[in-house]
Amino acid sequence: MKRILNLIMLISLVVVSACSKSDNATMPDGIVYINQPQITKVAGGDPAILDTDPLAFASKVSVDLYFKDSEKPDYLDIVVVKNGDAANAKVLKGNVNAYPVEIDITGQMLTDLFEEQIVSGDQFDIGANYIKSGKTYLAFPLGGGASYGPGVSGQPGASPTVRYGAICGFEADDFLGNFTVVTDGWADFGEGSTAMVTKVDESTLSITYPIADFKPILLKVDPADNTIQVARQELGDYGPGWPYGMLYATSVAGNDNFVDPCNGRISVRLGYTVSAGSFGDFLLVLQR
Repeated sequence: MKRILNLIMLISLVVVSACSKSDNATMPDGIVYINQPQITKVAGGDPAILDTDPLAFASKVSVDLYFKDSEKPDYLDIVVVKNGDAANAKVLKGNVNAYPVEIDITGQMLTDLFEEQIVSGDQFDIGANYIKSGKTYLAFPLGGGASYGPGVSGQPGASPTVRYGAICGFEADDFLGNFTVVTDGWADFGEGSTAMVTKVDESTLSITYPIADFKPILLKVDPADNTIQVARQELGDYGPGWPYGMLYATSVAGNDNFVDPCNGRISVRLGYTVSAGSFGDFLLVLQR
């Protein structure tokens, strides 16, 4: 099994070259082996760019090689593209030849590089152009395509590029009042019905439950990236005919838990449980 896995990883790390024959006589014509840049976000930096103050954004990325004891480039140029425009890639740091290394990314730097203000919806992708023997293998190939070859991103733990997005800043007061229930997988609210949202504090919202004596759903919002968490909480007991007692809810990990201040949307995927076990998880989406 280990040999099969190694073979798969080797195949995924070859790229088509313009030359007529590889320097490695054991490989087919036109195929060149390269290592793979590994770029990750450093813990503690801003996870996203807030449109309320984009120049305050500050983060770091770590640049390394996926295979630490294998082929190395002559150097890497760390580049960034804005909104997928590979033809307008900008160099964040050139001639990187020692690994790992951390590189600062700031809102001011991105604004200066692209000479325009950052607005909500902008996306910045960071990768590394790989330079070896006078040839450059682009992190973001012109015309699209996978960085460094197909299948690279699917390897265990691989991260050839990272993305920072500009999002609308969260203000709890902007989410008060009536919302329309767009999706209700658990079906207590009813799609098309109205749900009341109130503020508990500057980072906590409360959704009034539509059943008498049930407790509201408390949403904890992280204003750094607009993600939502719901700590395990009691909702209520449906009473006669319901044999399971107290119903509990908690958010389930994934990309469905967020507020969208730009479009007035609340999305949360909740797991519903009782003392006897779980009913699974269901999506609840509210729209202003």
